[in-house]
Parts: sequence; C-alpha cells; structure tokens
Amino acid sequence: MDFNLQAYQADHLLHLSAKPERRLSILENARHRWLEMDGVVQSAMSLSQPEHLCLPHQQSIAERLPAQASRILELGLGGGDLTRHLGARWPEARHDCVDLDAEILTLFQQFFLPSTGGAPRLHHADALHFLLESREQYDLVLLDLFSQDGNPLLLFQAPIYQALANCLHGTLIINLLPRTHLELAQAKKLAEEWIGPTTAHGVPGYRNVILHATNLSA
Repeated sequence: MDFNLQAYQADHLLHLSAKPERRLSILENARHRWLEMDGVVQSAMSLSQPEHLCLPHQQSIAERLPAQASRILELGLGGGDLTRHLGARWPEARHDCVDLDAEILTLFQQFFLPSTGGAPRLHHADALHFLLESREQYDLVLLDLFSQDGNPLLLFQAPIYQALANCLHGTLIINLLPRTHLELAQAKKLAEEWIGPTTAHGVPGYRNVILHATNLSA
C-alpha cells in the first residue's frame, strides 16, 4: 500500500533527534514506518511489505531500472526504501550504500534494515570522496543527495560526473529536486557530457525530476 503524503498520521514516535542543522524523526502507524527530516517525509516503509516502494518518485525510479544489475551503488541512503527494493529484486547483487550522515546509517540499521534479500555494505563517507577512492565498477548507480535547501551544489558541478564515468558501466539514475530550470538543464548537460544519453522524467504532482543516463563506454 502506498504512503499517503497528504493524509498520513502517526501512532508512535520511535526516534527524535534535533541538531542545529536539522530535526530528524522516525514515526509509525499500523501500516507504515517513515523517516522525516525537518517535518518532510524522506522515506516510507510498508510494515507488511518492506520491499514495496511507497512514494511516487521512487516508483518512477523503479520503472527505469535495468533488466539486471550485479554491482549496485547508492549515494544517499535515507530510510533505505530503494535499498530494500533492490535487495529483494536482486538478492545476489553486491550492493554499496554511502551516506555522509552517521545517524542516518545507524537509524537504517535499527529501524529500516531489510530482513530478507541481500544485505548492503554501508559506508560513512562523502559521495565524491568515495567515488574517487573506489576501485569498483558498478552497473547501476543511484544518486539521491540532498542538503537543507535541496540538491547540493555537487550535483551541478563536473567532478562527481567525471568520477562516476570512471566507475560506471551501465545505468545512472539521479533524483533531483531542481529549484530552477537552469539547475535541471545543468545536471542533464553534465550527465550527457560525462556519462552518456540522458533523459529527464517528471513525477506528476511533485517537484522531483528523475534523470536516467546510460554509460556503455567504460
């Protein structure tokens, strides 16, 4: 069952932490458990079907996944909605998840870790630094990075795309919340320049734009 972003209500507060830079909470009702950051839902898990994707932008990402993937990298974890989905879809795949926020990694293990499917390898690291240090080759990379006011500047600058080009042979999917048309155009231009053919897909009723790029030259 999908998570209703207009009418959800919590029965239980499972975790609350407040720092100068952000307020983070995990809540639950009879059907879902979800992660909020500064009052905005970041991810939602069905308690009866943890691998099910409950949010529209994640369903849009799932529609653009390749037919098969054996080496997966997620840059940005949140509540691990796609992590659980991918683990159930391809339980034998090697799966790395990177997040700069150590608390997010801890909460994922406490409240959102899948009980079935492949177990991801978690990395507390900066996304670009991880890519520059990695010697792995991936056939699927999901890029889902956010700062307090939207996507970080990193997504609109060449270095992360250059680093991705060195370790990706396959599909790159980026979840964007562009503040302007110029941001969307810049991210698409960089993906096309360094990765390969890139298409942009809007999510009806939401600000999210899903970029889908393919690199077959690595």
